[in-house]
Amino acid sequence: MTDGDAVEAELLGTWADLDRDRGERESAFRDLVERFRHRVFAICVRELGSRHDAEEATQDTFAKVARSATDFRGDSKVSTWVYRIAVNACRDLQRHHGRRPSTPTDDIEAAIARRVDGADEVADVARGVELSSALRDALGELDAVSRTLVLLCSVQGLTYPEASEVLDMPVGTIKSRIFRARAALAESLADSGVRE
Repeated sequence: MTDGDAVEAELLGTWADLDRDRGERESAFRDLVERFRHRVFAICVRELGSRHDAEEATQDTFAKVARSATDFRGDSKVSTWVYRIAVNACRDLQRHHGRRPSTPTDDIEAAIARRVDGADEVADVARGVELSSALRDALGELDAVSRTLVLLCSVQGLTYPEASEVLDMPVGTIKSRIFRARAALAESLADSGVRE
């Protein structure tokens, strides 16, 4: 367990401890939300494809975290538990709206733009736009579960066992899905003529 994991467990424990001072509990919960809000929002955007829906799912996630804090058993890291709640909040929202997620592009384009923001040459900026478009298209070809797995493992840095807990899938399935997703992304990018 890393220092960050220990801090997150302590913050959740403080919030869950009803014998603690109300101000101390609320401060702990604010700190917990601050630690996770960007990552949870990123998961929700990628799952739902809409910033508005992602904001709603992010709020639902933290409301559920607040209500369920006493249910956390410590069998996994707090981050894994929170990410699973986020994925479930997205699925609940999708069922409620009766629609499938679309491929989000805003964050991908923003990340590429930040990467090329300091570029000295117009060619570098054009290259970033080309890569952004190709990556958006390649991610759009993946199914929703594969996109989520790429996000959780390649972007958020979860291990395969942690992703397994978040999505309630066997580790072997996670490994093979990520392998196939990365191969599909590489092939799609190569087919588009983009070389990195």
